[in-house]
Amino acid sequence: MKVKATGEFKRIGVIPKELDFIPEEGKEFEVSKERFDVLRGNNSYKAVFVEEIKEIEVAKKEPKTEKAVKKTTKKVK
Repeated sequence: MKVKATGEFKRIGVIPKELDFIPEEGKEFEVSKERFDVLRGNNSYKAVFVEEIKEIEVAKKEPKTEKAVKKTTKKVK
């Protein structure tokens, strides 16, 4: 699950297990669902450390183009 860090890491001075440093606000990184629950407030600090990044897949529709067909005719003599 992809998440984005809030300013709480820096404010409290906590280093997450996933990283070896205190992330800046807005830093994106991956966590498991269980870890996400802890970072969302189920922790001893009762602080929200991350926000979930929701990815939306958008289907691309290829435009239909018509090809011009050159028609030739033979003149019969």
